[in-house]
Amino acid sequence: MKVDARSERWREHRKKVRTEIVDAAFRAIDRLGPELSLREIAEEAGTAKPKIYRHFTDKSDLFQAIGERLRDMLWAAIFPTINLASDPAREVIRRSVEQFVLLVDQHPNVCRFIIQGRFAEQSESTMRALNEGREITLAMANMFNDELREMDLDRAAIELAAFTTYGAAAAATDWWLGAEVDSPRRMPPDEFINHMTTIMLGSINGTCELLGVKIDPELPLHEGVRRREPAA
Repeated sequence: MKVDARSERWREHRKKVRTEIVDAAFRAIDRLGPELSLREIAEEAGTAKPKIYRHFTDKSDLFQAIGERLRDMLWAAIFPTINLASDPAREVIRRSVEQFVLLVDQHPNVCRFIIQGRFAEQSESTMRALNEGREITLAMANMFNDELREMDLDRAAIELAAFTTYGAAAAATDWWLGAEVDSPRRMPPDEFINHMTTIMLGSINGTCELLGVKIDPELPLHEGVRRREPAA
């Protein structure tokens, strides 16, 4: 029991230090841009590079943890603002996009860091970090599917739409932010939100058409989705 208690304290300590290092990485990337060094992250954390490697397997492990943090922040922002059972489909999409754009606007360099993957060591971890973001899109797709489970829709088609939607959002975000730290936004945030909402709804409507259903975006999902009538 004594050994178990000691091991538990060590796990909690490691978790705490990892969290502090990821916090420091966020601050450093926000301030210095996406091309910062591991040494600069260590300085922001008030530690040395070797200590980082005691808590992260390698740079890839740290980069993935940054992606996971961004994913968790986005989900925590989206989830309280939507209710699939009562909100119109258009409003669910708009609020989700709005929270995404607000987070990007608050942490543009972290988003550049994740999307652009400028480090050689980051190629694998960039894909893993992007996959963390896709988890939210897939979770949203699953929520839609759960609301419409009596229609028995093709899950593979819904997952394809989710991945396509996420890819479009990542590419659009990269365009909106611009390549450099001092790049101006390509359009005002509110305008970008409106465009992104329309694009997301277009993807959903296209998928619904392929699945033989029609969606009224002004109604909650369980009220606004119905089977298309066969052509006469």
